[in-house]
Amino acid sequence: MDIELLKEISSSIGGKNAPPIVDILFDKRNVNEFIIAKKLGLTINQARNILYKLSDDGLVSSTRKKDKKKGWYTYFWTFNIDRALLLLQKGLRNEIEQLEHQLKSREIKRFYICKICNTEITEENALLNDFACPECGEIYEMNDNKKAVAEISSAIKKAAKKLEEVENEITFIEGKKLKKHEREKKKQEKDKVARRKLSNEKRKRSRMASLKKAHAGKNSKKIQAAKLKKKTPKNKTKSKK
Repeated sequence: MDIELLKEISSSIGGKNAPPIVDILFDKRNVNEFIIAKKLGLTINQARNILYKLSDDGLVSSTRKKDKKKGWYTYFWTFNIDRALLLLQKGLRNEIEQLEHQLKSREIKRFYICKICNTEITEENALLNDFACPECGEIYEMNDNKKAVAEISSAIKKAAKKLEEVENEITFIEGKKLKKHEREKKKQEKDKVARRKLSNEKRKRSRMASLKKAHAGKNSKKIQAAKLKKKTPKNKTKSKK
């Protein structure tokens, strides 16, 4: 993970003091806001203002805990890498789209420049001003689009490369999430099988116990009957002489 990518989007949303927060929160969870403020060299309110800005766009999230003695809440912050990458992806796509629009415009239109004021305008606007700069009166000269085209093309390549890097990171994170989900699903299925097996064993033991009890009851009756039969005297028949 290129942490500079996360700092870039954090800076655009939270301001110049936001990037160091990425260093503090990266790969950590639930960091005490007082620790963040101390490491930034800011007051707690200044640190909170930055964190709230980042929170508005989902770059950070928090949980809070109440101090039982003092009665106030302390917030614990986590940086949301997924959300940061998605915002950066969206911003880069918009940037590339705008640059491609500029490139197309450069390729089909002509531009003029005032070398005194160093301002550039389209041919339509130059015509409206009779090809003279309204600020200094200098005559406009046609600007060479080749340099501008080369600069815009270079900017598009740079943004596209960065976008590819961001999308690779997103794919990697989504892959990790999918693997985690599959592991959890397998564990749930394994636990389900184990619970079913345990339940079957309990039912089996219960049936065995019932059968033993029934068998013991039958044996007890047989024993009692045998004892009763033994106690009862037998009728003796007299032999005739």
